[in-house]
Amino acid sequence: MTQPIFCETPTRGFVNLAYARKVCFRRINYNMTWQFSCVIVWSNGEKESFFGKDAEFIV
Repeated sequence: MTQPIFCETPTRGFVNLAYARKVCFRRINYNMTWQFSCVIVWSNGEKESFFGKDAEFIV
């Protein structure tokens, strides 16, 4: 059984990172400013994107 690894984000609530298959981080240029982003590929193949403070909390 997988042990939960919870991460609380400011706007999305809790995220269970135990089911993450792949986590990618990068800085993107959005509205003339650099912003931190995170894309998580879950164990079922779905992708979810996080930006700004949410991505920083996952790091």
